[in-house]
Amino acid sequence: MKKHYNVLILVALTTALISCSGESNNSSESNHNPGPYYVEFVSCEKGSDYSKESLTSMIKAWRALAVSDDLRGSFLYEPLNDGYAFGNSMWWELEWEDKNAADNAWNDWQGNDETSSWAEEYSEVLNCDGEGRNAWDILVPISSQYFDGSNDSGYFYSQYWNCSYKDNAGRQDLENFLPLHSAKIKSSPLEGTGYHYGVYFDRRSEQASHSEVDVAHIWGEWASSREAMEIQNKNFSDNFQDVFEEFDKIGSCADSPDTYDSWVLYLRGDRDSMPVF
Repeated sequence: MKKHYNVLILVALTTALISCSGESNNSSESNHNPGPYYVEFVSCEKGSDYSKESLTSMIKAWRALAVSDDLRGSFLYEPLNDGYAFGNSMWWELEWEDKNAADNAWNDWQGNDETSSWAEEYSEVLNCDGEGRNAWDILVPISSQYFDGSNDSGYFYSQYWNCSYKDNAGRQDLENFLPLHSAKIKSSPLEGTGYHYGVYFDRRSEQASHSEVDVAHIWGEWASSREAMEIQNKNFSDNFQDVFEEFDKIGSCADSPDTYDSWVLYLRGDRDSMPVF
């Protein structure tokens, strides 16, 4: 019963969001809104019926349910390695306009007959801890379309850096740093990579499934493929020393990122697209 309730809660969240972090394929940089937006990550374990085919059926059926206009986007992440700070589960990300929109969507969807039927049918595909969702604010300074290179399949490659603040630094110091970082990226030769990035600021409650993980903020990076991300990684290594020196005054991050195969499940500005797993 709890499993079905958790999946039900996940549906509620996903009915109103975005994050690759969340931008319509038709959006241009000129009208890009960096946020902040309210994001929830839901931890999901593969069930006994999990396969690419069953996952496709599950998402197709979910997409057929009513989706709130407050849901900017939804994304799914599958870890590529073991030993991550946030564990080795899959993650279903929900990006909302704000916390109030998320809470209202959860309330609206609980007890819905169609949602309950969906949860029952696919409970052995993904078992998701909706009650323990992990909340963050996110800023996405650069549009997902700035460097082009998105995939029709909805696939993208992700790397996430778990970070902390130094001394008395905090969120405002990091936000003040981002224009310098973004300007350097925009001047980089990354055309066709689909590269963009976002910064997540911790808003987890004690009830979050991973509240014990000691992380203050996370840098998320997204590109069209692993190879495209390697172009940016080399760009960082070769050309960003001056930017790193400024960031070093504010925070520090893990030596290596957590990496994921990732898919766009839903975008508010492109409701007809379906991912290909």
